[in-house]
Amino acid sequence: MTVEQKIKTIVDKMEGVTYIFDNWQAANVRLDKESLPAVLNVLPVSGVFNLGVTQLKDCPNCMLAFMDKTHFDFDGTENDRIIEGCKNLAKEFILSLNSSGLFKPVSGDIPYSVFYDKLDVNVTGIVIELKLEETRGIVMCPTKSVKEIVYGGNGKG
Repeated sequence: MTVEQKIKTIVDKMEGVTYIFDNWQAANVRLDKESLPAVLNVLPVSGVFNLGVTQLKDCPNCMLAFMDKTHFDFDGTENDRIIEGCKNLAKEFILSLNSSGLFKPVSGDIPYSVFYDKLDVNVTGIVIELKLEETRGIVMCPTKSVKEIVYGGNGKG
């Protein structure tokens, strides 16, 4: 299972939340047709491979946006309620991620930034950036070829 697929399994367990994996521009178009609130897993731009004796783990730098619908001329108090709801979605995601066993637990400070009017659709929300490290990566077996290890099965990805 890829890191993206693991993140999706966590978001899919969050009730009433739409999951999107895309870049900002494509998500901008998709959000017109998707139900909100939503979690946008922005395509990762960097990361590291953690190579151990028995496993190769992917550790991408992830950007996740938690967003919900707002009005074009929003009222500060009303919009603050939406931001707090998005913070709660982020908290639920982080705690679910930590209890999933799919990644090393996230701890310490997790900075977030608030966004308004970033997209064409009227949404507001928060963005967090996390470096996620898989707890289980690709298992390296000395009896398998490199292609079998990377692509699985008979090595024909």
